[in-house]
Amino acid sequence: MENYENIKVNFDSFIQSLESNPDDIEFRKKSFNHFLTNGFPKAKDEQWKYSPLTKDLNKFLSVEFGKSAEQNFPEELKENYDHYPIIFIDGNLQLDNVQENGLKIVKNEKFLKSVKKEGTNPVLNFTNAFADEGYLIEVEPNTVISKPIVVYNFYSNNFSSSFVSAKNFILINESSEITIFEKNIYNSDQEYLITSNTEVFLAKNSKLKKYNVNEENKHSTIFNFTKANLDEGSELEHFTFSKNINSCRDETIVNLNGKNSFASVSGIQSLLNSNNHEIKLIINHNEEFTESSQFIKSALHDSSTAAFQGKIFVDSQAQKTDGYQLSRALLLSDKARFFSKPELEIYADDVKCSHGSSSGSIDSESIFYLRSRGIDETDAKEMMIKGFLAEVIDKLKDDRFKKIFFTKLGHDAENV
Repeated sequence: MENYENIKVNFDSFIQSLESNPDDIEFRKKSFNHFLTNGFPKAKDEQWKYSPLTKDLNKFLSVEFGKSAEQNFPEELKENYDHYPIIFIDGNLQLDNVQENGLKIVKNEKFLKSVKKEGTNPVLNFTNAFADEGYLIEVEPNTVISKPIVVYNFYSNNFSSSFVSAKNFILINESSEITIFEKNIYNSDQEYLITSNTEVFLAKNSKLKKYNVNEENKHSTIFNFTKANLDEGSELEHFTFSKNINSCRDETIVNLNGKNSFASVSGIQSLLNSNNHEIKLIINHNEEFTESSQFIKSALHDSSTAAFQGKIFVDSQAQKTDGYQLSRALLLSDKARFFSKPELEIYADDVKCSHGSSSGSIDSESIFYLRSRGIDETDAKEMMIKGFLAEVIDKLKDDRFKKIFFTKLGHDAENV
């Protein structure tokens, strides 16, 4: 049994430093006690058997908690188009509050009221116990926000601690739309433990496009949890671009609670060296005439490892459900590994649901064809890999961000 004494001391000190109401304090204590019941997850736990976190989290048993000195975000790292910025530097939120044109962006002061107990997820309980920063985004009814929000998570080389935790809240009211782009930027070789919990609520006929970038992280251990609740006629497009990241678990739960609601959850992974990335998706069809899509592609180099756990749940009243799930992986080395666990749990009899998973190497005949056209073998393989991953990007609905992700991939959008 691991020794959590140092974490207990840090938690007691953290609680004493807070200026929160008694309900918040009580919730944090309950979350922490839930965490202590089982500690960090083990590989023998079925829901965590493929997760890199089962071995990497123990490195942080003696983690030092603290704040970094206040510093400025490098202007050259900002996106070169008009947007609303939300900036975290080493977990510290630097935000000029926005309340204009039907949009509110503020610090998430009352985040605990938006959280329901997730007692079976120890890392989520750990996050809820310690999260001390986060944003709150709210869009008023009948409002279309044309400017995207860009969330910058910047990690500097001046951070004295090793732990960052955030709780975010997104509320899109009836018949409203917004796009959120979140990116991690690493300017440090320090080992971080980074955890986040984001709650999303989409009211009737609302739309959210949420795009995430996590790349060039060679040392950190990351846990991202997103839970989205969709009302009637609402739409969610959630996409994650992962490239060369050390150790990560992305976990997403979507509840389709209203008729004609739709969720698309997709992502690509381009992993190198000993990178290890797990994606876990659960989409719950709780009402009739709902539709969902899960689409994940992975390109695995060297001794990297990827895992996909995807589940489609269909309630007995969710007739006319349409659920689609597909994960595919390219194994580009004899040492690369891919684990897949697709699941269907269906209690309605008038549905259309499918799932599929495959892994394999690059097609030798395609390489031969490209080489016969004067392309050398290395370039031919690179073209095949980029084309394989680009299929996921090409399905995105926002043309601006589609181009951004094609550029990151190094792929010519004109050839898709």
